Amino acid sequence: MKKGKLLTAIAAIALLSAMSVSADGLEFAARYSSGLFNVDGGVMEIVDYAPIQQKAYAVNGTTGNLAIISYDGTSEMKAIDFNVRDAVEKADPSFAYGDMTSVAVSPDSSRLAVALQSEAYNERGRAAVFAIRDDGTLALRVIAVTGVQPDMITFADNNTILTADEGEPREGYGAEDPKGSVTIVNLSVPSSIIVTFDRFNWDRSNLVEDGIIIRKGSMPSTDFEPEYIAVNGGYAYITLQENNAIAILDIANRKFVSIQSAGFEDYGKTPVDLDKKDGRYSPALHENVLGIRMPDGIAAFTAGNETFLITANEGDSREWGDYLNEIEVDFADGETSPRGNLTAESGINGKVVFFNADDYDGLDASKDYIFGGRSAVLYKVEDGKITEVVSSADNAERITAEALPGYFNASNDNAIADDRSGKKGPEPESVAVGEANGRTLAFLALERTGGIMEYDVTDPYNPVFISYTNTRDFSTIVEGSEVYEDGELDKWVTGGDVAPEGLAFIAPDENAFGLPILLVASEVSGTVTAFIVK
Repeated sequence: MKKGKLLTAIAAIALLSAMSVSADGLEFAARYSSGLFNVDGGVMEIVDYAPIQQKAYAVNGTTGNLAIISYDGTSEMKAIDFNVRDAVEKADPSFAYGDMTSVAVSPDSSRLAVALQSEAYNERGRAAVFAIRDDGTLALRVIAVTGVQPDMITFADNNTILTADEGEPREGYGAEDPKGSVTIVNLSVPSSIIVTFDRFNWDRSNLVEDGIIIRKGSMPSTDFEPEYIAVNGGYAYITLQENNAIAILDIANRKFVSIQSAGFEDYGKTPVDLDKKDGRYSPALHENVLGIRMPDGIAAFTAGNETFLITANEGDSREWGDYLNEIEVDFADGETSPRGNLTAESGINGKVVFFNADDYDGLDASKDYIFGGRSAVLYKVEDGKITEVVSSADNAERITAEALPGYFNASNDNAIADDRSGKKGPEPESVAVGEANGRTLAFLALERTGGIMEYDVTDPYNPVFISYTNTRDFSTIVEGSEVYEDGELDKWVTGGDVAPEGLAFIAPDENAFGLPILLVASEVSGTVTAFIVK
């Protein structure tokens, strides 16, 4: 597929219901339910898997525990909780434990690491490393210091851990804005090195010229907030979500090689549904309107001798203290977009949230910008540079509209069609890559509408859409949904798997069933679900 072309669905695949009905795709196998759900998310967030012990480990953001999950082939997975906080506070009473944000298992299945944020927003966090016993239980071995607010953790190899340290200004820009960083933990010593973005302060003008979005008056060292990390061939690829950028880190030399823009979705060329008022899928083209991709999750893989990346382009606004970089425009009231490219005559009748470009460098003053790309993008890495190969463009909106016309662009806290069209649409959240049945497959989780999109990326230049699978039950209202006095539902929380957040692929030779399996952690429903990849 040539650069710039859209991914297209196979015409023979009929998406008639919430479940995929293609010969290929995902088949529900089992589910673990924490028994908790939260309209605002944060229950079951990140999941990883230990092949030797055949246990899954998932972060429960509500209880603060780590769920150790077993799968015996029945439709219900069972778990025991492990209290990470107790173990860490006993070993290091000086650390003011805040919360656990991420979990990762080493390639050889011998160790597990979790990312821990400090109770104080501007204090350094910790990476707690545990030995995984034969029965899957854990024994604390190392506590390493990280940068501020480690949000994601991963193993680069059996002895090297990386954390993405966001350093968000959570008390507002009038208070301290901590530095973003990536921490490299060497377990052989053990020791940790915190790699900051300080050297890029001298290169700010060039970064802005290259389309890196930086808040006016800020420097890269504090404005860059690492979100997610993928590792391949001695390099780490880090999403800087709010800056719409991807950083490349040379792990052995402990330095950043480059920082590059993730690019934009051009809605003058790619159709998008920005109108939440009509309650249906109504894609249109809008000149001089761009989606800032702002990738969250990222995955890396090799095809031939080449390295490729895939990003999940969620989008994210900044809301710190009294600062918010959103501009809400109500076209029904005759308002216009910030740059005047959309008016009440543009065919939009509802509210649309725009990015406040006045506060940032690195953008075109003639364009209007909205948050997120509603897409996945595949990039090629060559000589320290990232080149876009293809974007899925309108793929997610179009296919979910075909599969779920009554719930298109619903949010994860309601079942109202079109509710998120004026914001970030289906919100691709995370991505995972794995090999199964002789193919390299990519899985994209949609946080709002829900469900998993699957692509065959064996030939990265010609990716093929395989299936869309959604095990959310839109017909069920979960007890505890908020109700207005007039009886109308405010937040209609549905059943099944709601708001997929974390993905983990299990290869056929890594489980007792000899089948490729995808684990999906959903943060609103508090579930971890196993799918067989057919």
